[in-house]
Amino acid sequence: MHSLIAILAFSFTVLYIPIHSCIVKANPTLNVRKTPSASGTIVKSLYQGTTVNCLEKKNGFCRVGTDQWASSEYINCATSKSDSYEYTAPKADYTRKTWRGVKLNQRTIDMILRAEVYMEQMGMSGFQFSLSQGSYSSSVAASAGTHDGGGAIDIRTSVVNNDKKKVDTMVVALRKAGFAAWSRGRVADSFQNNKHIHAIAIGDREASSGAKNQVASFKRGRNGLKGDGADPDAYLSRATPAWAK
Repeated sequence: MHSLIAILAFSFTVLYIPIHSCIVKANPTLNVRKTPSASGTIVKSLYQGTTVNCLEKKNGFCRVGTDQWASSEYINCATSKSDSYEYTAPKADYTRKTWRGVKLNQRTIDMILRAEVYMEQMGMSGFQFSLSQGSYSSSVAASAGTHDGGGAIDIRTSVVNNDKKKVDTMVVALRKAGFAAWSRGRVADSFQNNKHIHAIAIGDREASSGAKNQVASFKRGRNGLKGDGADPDAYLSRATPAWAK
């Protein structure tokens, strides 16, 4: 009888595996191996910002699928604050405010705050985006009307000294929060003397026609500029939430 109880208890222990929703914080990708070992065969890789489930922990690895293990050092499972972001769009609040020195609607502000939660989860705790240009503005001719309506922002990358990995994380966080976002000036383009990130809030009903065209370009995998060139951040993949696709 005692042996039967022991077997049942062992079976329950093996079958009961807590599931944790987590985010990949490795930059730009994290190797997934067939076994929970640094010498295990690599079966695929996960982009930074990818949401995964940690089905089991063993030897410092998380099991993220059948015979798929990734180092838990590069996976953050303390992500409950962002649990609703993937499938829940921000509220359609178009109240206009001056926020961090620029004019924005509340919907865009909420999306920026979501992106900052992702920044924290990917290892940049306390980070705040510094905005150089907001929405409802036609003062910059080079913007070609994209900032005339809602949902448009330009973000300074000088605050991280244009560090490649940090700018990568900024782009990933913005995309994951629902922005069509690109780095400007990191490759040969007209912004080399004005490096920044340009982003449009996907689904903003007050966005200008130019901004909407940029979102369409983003969804085609392009750069949103005249000529519709290649996405300079294509190697980061697209972390667009389900509600924005």
